[in-house]
Amino acid sequence: MTKLASSGGFLQQGNATLMIGVEDDRVEAAVTIIRENSRERSRFMTPLPPLVEPGELFMPYPVEVQVGGATIFVVKVESFEKL
Repeated sequence: MTKLASSGGFLQQGNATLMIGVEDDRVEAAVTIIRENSRERSRFMTPLPPLVEPGELFMPYPVEVQVGGATIFVVKVESFEKL
């Protein structure tokens, strides 16, 4: 497994990207482990104010967003080298 620091999306906050290599017969077990340990949750965020013209007033209010969880891609690797 390789862990990469990543960020992006609506919240522009840090994420963890995991690159996990397993044999074909262990893919389902790996997906099950990730599924059991990844939870989506609600969080209230105050959005960044947009650019406003002088004299305009922007009143930000908290917005409920879903964070967490996992997105899984299963990709066949034709070859790899470990140096």
